[in-house]
Amino acid sequence: MAYREPGAGELNKHVTLRRRDDVPADDMGLDSLFSEVNPRWAKIEPVGSAIYTDSAQTENKITHRVFLRFRTGITTAYEVVHQGTLYRVKRGFDMNGRGRFVVLEVEELGLIKESGGIYV
Repeated sequence: MAYREPGAGELNKHVTLRRRDDVPADDMGLDSLFSEVNPRWAKIEPVGSAIYTDSAQTENKITHRVFLRFRTGITTAYEVVHQGTLYRVKRGFDMNGRGRFVVLEVEELGLIKESGGIYV
């Protein structure tokens, strides 16, 4: 499927792309460490209901697509933060194979708590 590349002014959301690594905590839980914190401009759009329904049936929910200038190495270990809302990257790919933009399919997890995560 060919995507229409974002035009001038469409990358209008200031987001933070960050890598999340979970490490053992002293209380037998997990602590999250964030590295490769990278502020970027993006376009965020919700997916249609058919895509959401299909992804929910396979337990791999996709709620939004995030469009960024091209960057390699974005994996499922990454998260996108926009205005306090956290999105987990489910999949990323080169838009139209041209090396100009990357599309991230993400799941919205909710608002970030004071500790930096969504759980505590």
